[in-house]
Amino acid sequence: MRKRAALTAAPLAALACHAAAQISTGGAISGNDRSVCGGANPKLAVAACTRLINGRDGSADVRALALRNRGYQFQLSGDLDRAIADYTAVLKLTGPDNRQNAKLYVNRGLAFAQRRDADHAMADYDAAIRLDPGIASAYLDRAALHMDRGDDAGAIADLIGALRLEPRNAALYVSRGAVFAHSGDEDHAIADDTTAIGLDKSNAMAWRDRGAAWRAKGDSTRAQADAAEAIRLDPAMAAAHLDLALTLEAAGEAERATAEFDKAIRLAPTDAETIKARGDAYLAEGDRDQAIADYSQAISLDPKLNSAYNNRGVAYLEEAKCDEAIADFSTVISIDPGEAPAWLDRGEARERNGDSAGALTDFNEALRLAPTTAEALRQRAFLRQTTGNDAAAISDFSALISLLPNDAAAYRGRGFSELSLHRYGPAIADLTTTIGIDPTDALAYRFRSQAEVAVHDLSKASSDDAAALRLGAKLPPISKIQP
Repeated sequence: MRKRAALTAAPLAALACHAAAQISTGGAISGNDRSVCGGANPKLAVAACTRLINGRDGSADVRALALRNRGYQFQLSGDLDRAIADYTAVLKLTGPDNRQNAKLYVNRGLAFAQRRDADHAMADYDAAIRLDPGIASAYLDRAALHMDRGDDAGAIADLIGALRLEPRNAALYVSRGAVFAHSGDEDHAIADDTTAIGLDKSNAMAWRDRGAAWRAKGDSTRAQADAAEAIRLDPAMAAAHLDLALTLEAAGEAERATAEFDKAIRLAPTDAETIKARGDAYLAEGDRDQAIADYSQAISLDPKLNSAYNNRGVAYLEEAKCDEAIADFSTVISIDPGEAPAWLDRGEARERNGDSAGALTDFNEALRLAPTTAEALRQRAFLRQTTGNDAAAISDFSALISLLPNDAAAYRGRGFSELSLHRYGPAIADLTTTIGIDPTDALAYRFRSQAEVAVHDLSKASSDDAAALRLGAKLPPISKIQP
């Protein structure tokens, strides 16, 4: 899940942006309360500001400054409702179009964003930029909101605006690089991170992000080098250890990858995503017990981490623990009913469990959500075939062949269903295509032999039987063969 902007520094990749503090250290306010209201002690500042706001002798300007400062203190302490109320009161006192309120709109926008009120946050960032286009933090915070909404193009546009104001700010290039990477544009991400490194060679996040982009491009050597440099600069950066682990895993260096996963988890023991990633590595290596343990731990830390349920379900399915797999895939579906792969996987688990009707329902939904999913068509085709619905199976195999025209198993499956329907000509044609794609397919020879017997071409049938026996001498009788 993408993270949204924070008051001090946005945690999304390296999107470093600070709220424009509105603490007054003087101006129209004088005296003890006036000084304390603009001071750094939160408790004393709030009390002093409150006395100024409620006092009868203060001017509108004094009250506005006190409200502004108190709102800022409330925001720092996480009391967002009171912060927003104070900022709104300032706008009523001084006018919503007062250019001096531009930074206040940024602060209130951050408060709305922290409350997950994206519409009001966006409106405030828009107002801040309209009143003062020179506030970089407004562009940064609006960029974070665009990313939170999945609008990478909008985020990039705002980061370009921020860079126009601060062209030598390395963190801004890292931020824009992160958005480019999120949108799948690794080349521009690498370019931005390289610029950031040129401006600040000690920026560990720039090295880390560039390494991740190199990994996405399949350049393991550069990815490892950049991750290693990020770790040298900041040994406590768990994300860099994670990236190095993922790069080593992709390069087949399982032992070194596991060591880096372990380091990342020691540094961030409650990071469910990192623990889940180690589980993925264990699963890829065939260590399903360790994978399941990691997925379970990740789920305990983040009960909404869908990918952990999904991958644990895959591990259970590989261990033939169909009930457990069905439970996990069902959880994935309950969290995100549009997750087509989960419907497909649950269908497979249900089929293995002997629930053909439930499996068919799941395969149907998987294909409704993603009609061109080849594996879903394959699974449903074979299920229909084994339950005697050969006409429907032929339809699925035909759709699969249109997606994968060189899929030998699809032609063989369709040929077998044609054979079952006594349509020997189409059966022979499909099985001949199967053999053309894969001359070692013993079942294709076996099925074609049966079709040839049915059309009284005994010479060809005998030849195909011989080929079938040569390729698979222990083939069962025709009546027991399943495609």
